[in-house]
Amino acid sequence: MLKKADTSKGFLIDGYPRELEQGKRFEDQIRPANFVLSFDVSDETMTKRLLSRAATSGRVDDNEETIKKRLKTFHDITKPVADYYAAQGKLKSVSAEGGKDEVFSQVQKIFDEAEATEKALKESKIVFVIGGPGSGKGTQCANIVKDYGFCHLSSGDLLRAEVKSGSERGKRLNAIMEKGELVPLDEVLALLKDSIVSNLAKTKCFLIDGYPRELDQGIRFESLIAHCSNVLYFDVSDETMTTRLLERGKTSGRVDDNEETIKKRLATFHNQTKPVIDHYQKQNIVQTISAEKDISEVYAVVKKFMDSKAW
Repeated sequence: MLKKADTSKGFLIDGYPRELEQGKRFEDQIRPANFVLSFDVSDETMTKRLLSRAATSGRVDDNEETIKKRLKTFHDITKPVADYYAAQGKLKSVSAEGGKDEVFSQVQKIFDEAEATEKALKESKIVFVIGGPGSGKGTQCANIVKDYGFCHLSSGDLLRAEVKSGSERGKRLNAIMEKGELVPLDEVLALLKDSIVSNLAKTKCFLIDGYPRELDQGIRFESLIAHCSNVLYFDVSDETMTTRLLERGKTSGRVDDNEETIKKRLATFHNQTKPVIDHYQKQNIVQTISAEKDISEVYAVVKKFMDSKAW
């Protein structure tokens, strides 16, 4: 790949990964895949094609008994690969039962759509919105949406909506959460990417609310989806956030709006967020906004920042 990088627009890695660990290692050590082409064919068709090939191939494995074993091995090791990339929204299926031209027309459509999507993603404006619980970032995001036409996305809201939809992905995510486990980052990124792509026709400006919660999330987002243009960081003292959350707790009914839990949530927020802020401050794209004052005063500062940019 390194030898061809200067002369090629991209790379087709044929018949790879054959098993899940290969794909994970490749993406970790080389680069993430843009998408995965899956050529779907029945065992009957594949067997018929291989037996026909045997007439001239001279290959010792082109016989019915060996073909049956090869197909079983293929299905056993490939299903986890397909499931893994499907969860990330990267799996593109092609029905390969027809003739070469018919199959390739499907492939062309996938590549054309992928190229158009990647171009639109590169042109999009992504703003990460970071702030502790009770910082008021949700309210400020609503104001930005109203005045500037941004699309506001919250990973938590997207997860809850997907579960509520009853989709296959929603059922899978619900099963994970019911076990008390954290939803894998790849699942969250797939939801975010799907939402961004589905809204690209309406706007190319996105507020990603409460994200990234930790540095790896931001790095993976930029690697797999789009570059971050700016980070809005709503800076509030723990005392103020605690006061606001306790006040909210009187009517919210939320079990985590109590003093002991709030203290833990704030400690987690600071431990996870400091490396994120440090990382993006080195790129000079963090806009820190003091959110101690009332909503209108804070938004006046936000608006000044927004007006300084060519969105």
